[in-house]
Amino acid sequence: MKMKEIQFHSGNLLLRGELYLPDRLPSPAILVCHAMDRQGFRWLSLYRMFARQAAERGFACLLFDFRGCGISEGGFDYGWGEQRDAKAAFEFLLTQTQVDAASAFVVGRSLGGTIALYSLVDDSRVKGYALWATPPDHDQNIKSFIERTWGKLGYAFFLLLSHADRFYNVTRVMKFDLFGLNLRPKDVRRKLMALSGARLISRKSHPPILLLIGEEDDFVSLSEAKSYQKSIPGRNRLIILPETGHTFKGAEEKVASITLDWFEELLSSRR
Repeated sequence: MKMKEIQFHSGNLLLRGELYLPDRLPSPAILVCHAMDRQGFRWLSLYRMFARQAAERGFACLLFDFRGCGISEGGFDYGWGEQRDAKAAFEFLLTQTQVDAASAFVVGRSLGGTIALYSLVDDSRVKGYALWATPPDHDQNIKSFIERTWGKLGYAFFLLLSHADRFYNVTRVMKFDLFGLNLRPKDVRRKLMALSGARLISRKSHPPILLLIGEEDDFVSLSEAKSYQKSIPGRNRLIILPETGHTFKGAEEKVASITLDWFEELLSSRR
């Protein structure tokens, strides 16, 4: 196995990442889309651990920072501009001479899972998805998170701020930091909360989908994960990991193993 630092363009933005390559070439490929976080994939050790294990099991694996995250250029775009980034990353991965472009898979964690679906669901080169801790609907997920944290009045206050933020940048007097990103309430409501992987996937043909959720996830509930599974037509699988949460702390090896077993199973079924 070897790793090399890479860079590629998404429009006029320069994005950066790491490409992990196995000894056997050409190899099937995996694109990893990280969750919403200012530090990109570099914040969570799970991503690099997964990439190393993927390469050890014969997959080429690309980690990259979305726009405005990690050491990539640009600004966070609430899951919309990031769709262009995922497409650019996928094209970069599949044009590598060491990669078998006919056998490609995609992993996405949390918002990264939704971005992966929105950007690549119509791409027939994707043979399977693994969505880690990904909510089916960001409108309901964010509403539930705010109400759990600040109550129903807190959610009403958020909606009021999101409308006021259209006319005056409320973050000048009140910071809304989440995962290191200073969020605009208007963009959370109008852009991030407009994303619904369940709604998208219910009306699109797609390859098999694996859903992985931690039993103690504070951001995506088990009921959301079960609802997501019910909304997916065709082949899918939901696995609930006990004694772990949104970042899968303590269960990283299991997450990697389950995901790679799933992709290998899909590869075998195509032969």
